[in-house]
Amino acid sequence: MKVFDDEKDLLMDHEYDGIRELDNHMPTWWLWLFYFTIAWGVGYMVYYYMLGGPTQEELYEQEMAAAAEQYGLEPQGEEGAAPVQFTWEYLEDQERIEEGREIYMSNNNLCYTCHGENGQGLVGPNLTDNLWIHGCSAEDVAKSIIEGYPDRGMIAYGSGARMTNEQVQSVISYIASIQGTEPADPKAPDPRATECSL
Repeated sequence: MKVFDDEKDLLMDHEYDGIRELDNHMPTWWLWLFYFTIAWGVGYMVYYYMLGGPTQEELYEQEMAAAAEQYGLEPQGEEGAAPVQFTWEYLEDQERIEEGREIYMSNNNLCYTCHGENGQGLVGPNLTDNLWIHGCSAEDVAKSIIEGYPDRGMIAYGSGARMTNEQVQSVISYIASIQGTEPADPKAPDPRATECSL
């Protein structure tokens, strides 16, 4: 085995099958990383087990509350209690109706691509007449938006995936505001539709 001059002081005494081992020390960066993980472990133990840091259950509850706020989901009640229900209604607040129009026309939701820029109907049904397929109460229209009709090409937009409940409320309020506006070239009503006023 060839030994270089700068390795002679590193050679260890033992030998096996003609092979000798160099006494190489660990790289400094590796040692500092190792010491850091030890310090981190000690700090973790002190914080969570001695100073009363949050438990996994508490962290989970915090994450769920943050997600509910971010995505507009309904908070759950006390254990065993029914969740708080969202009250669907058509709003007359012009700011919320304008917000609903912006969501309707947004590139994220693309409502207008199927229902037309003025709600006159294209691939999807006309939203401005009083002939509806799936009911026209605030709950029915919200359910249509939230759950969609995949068999008819309408994807689900609710449960925080694309729209929060507040945003759905704004959209249904906008839809209610355009009923009876008689846009140009309205789509003919579906034969299954029944008369229903928002």
